[in-house]
Amino acid sequence: MTNRLFFLGLVGAAMATACAPTEDARPGLGVAPPSVAVAPTASSAPNPTTSTPQSTDGPLLLAGDLRPSAAVELGFKAGGQLASRKVERGERVRQGQVLATLSDDEARAQLAQAEAAVAGAKAQADLAADAAGRVETLRGADAAPGNLAVSTKLQVEAARAGVRQAEAVLALARANLNNHVLRAPFDGVVVRVPEGVGGMVGPGIPVFRLEKLDPLLLQATVGEHEAASIKVGDTVRFSNGGREYEGTVKTVVGSLEAVTRRVPVEVEVGNADGLLLAGSYIRARLVGATASR
Repeated sequence: MTNRLFFLGLVGAAMATACAPTEDARPGLGVAPPSVAVAPTASSAPNPTTSTPQSTDGPLLLAGDLRPSAAVELGFKAGGQLASRKVERGERVRQGQVLATLSDDEARAQLAQAEAAVAGAKAQADLAADAAGRVETLRGADAAPGNLAVSTKLQVEAARAGVRQAEAVLALARANLNNHVLRAPFDGVVVRVPEGVGGMVGPGIPVFRLEKLDPLLLQATVGEHEAASIKVGDTVRFSNGGREYEGTVKTVVGSLEAVTRRVPVEVEVGNADGLLLAGSYIRARLVGATASR
């Protein structure tokens, strides 16, 4: 009985020790109570759909590349051997100036043949007209039958048709000879030339490139909402190489580019001194216009 009471006393002491608060869990000893997360209310949570971005006003800017106002790849309409090159790369040329020629011996021979054919056709037409005149005289004297007069008139018409046909062949021969000469279609700068002469050139194969560098075109774009602020005739200014330049808006395309979703704009810029280089990247401002960004 005594042993049983002693065992129960030990069990009670152990249970009292386990239930007593530890030193770390006692209040006032530097251990903060666990925090409770509180979900934000509908009124305190941020609403991205109602936030408004700050906007500032400034000059309407145009950024883009300077391009030639005209550019063309030039080749001979006829094929043949390149006989001469009259210009060098970088040379300024005038409209109609000869750039190069092809060997034209065959073309000149064809032209001479066509000229001779025209002369022969005209002679035949003169003979037919003379014969028709004689028949008319005889018919007036009742010395020629009427069917002979009709026949001679038809011969005259046939001879005249032969003249027209020969003249058409002559025109083709002259055009063919002219196709052996390559001329500049406008004032510009030659930016590409063939390396040498003597080689064969195919019809329509580009051998020269001509660019019109005065004026130049600034090709830029503006945003959809900025397009209303710019119109044809507006003035644009920019700096390049320490100099100020001024251009005029030439085109505002009334359609968005499919990829960029922006409006293409072209500005014409004078380049009489040739200091502006085609391909340069330019940032310009539209005079008197502002845009909200």
